[in-house]
Amino acid sequence: MFNLRRLLGLVILISVIVLTGVIFRHLQQQRPEEILNLLPTDVDLALEELHYTQNEDGQQSWTLDATKAEYQRESSLASLEDVQLLLYQAKDFGSIHLQADRGQLLQSTQQVDLWGDVRLKTDRGDQLFTERLHYDDQASQLSSEEPFRFLSPEMELTGVGFQIEVEQGRMLVKKDVRVLLYPEGVEKK
Repeated sequence: MFNLRRLLGLVILISVIVLTGVIFRHLQQQRPEEILNLLPTDVDLALEELHYTQNEDGQQSWTLDATKAEYQRESSLASLEDVQLLLYQAKDFGSIHLQADRGQLLQSTQQVDLWGDVRLKTDRGDQLFTERLHYDDQASQLSSEEPFRFLSPEMELTGVGFQIEVEQGRMLVKKDVRVLLYPEGVEKK
């Protein structure tokens, strides 16, 4: 039994040494120029787990998180995957939490486009679902031209196209408006 343990330990040690040698030789054979040529030419910086915070007057205005980001310096555009955007202190809404499959941040103008299963939730319990959404930081405005569904504790609202004035707590629906109001105390389906 004792000899079997030694033999097994020796086999494992030899396997690790051989594997290390193979990996080291493989890495030495690839020149840095070859590795750089494999990278996309239109991407200046690629990141995993991006965390970006926008501050105004020493206060956090919003935070953007993505599992993957590719930044193009010339256009100041970042392409994002698995995006989460948190707008702090959005007046009547409280904080606004946004999620989407993909997105883009135009850093020079602080505008964010989100698409693919876009979900919005507020601290006061509102929810919005759409396929595409635009956030303009300078105008403090969320907008879309797509069909959407908005749920709150008091109502369900559907339509096509909307504009939310974050600072004023107002929402404008562009067309095909349908509203279902929930009387107080009635359970929602």
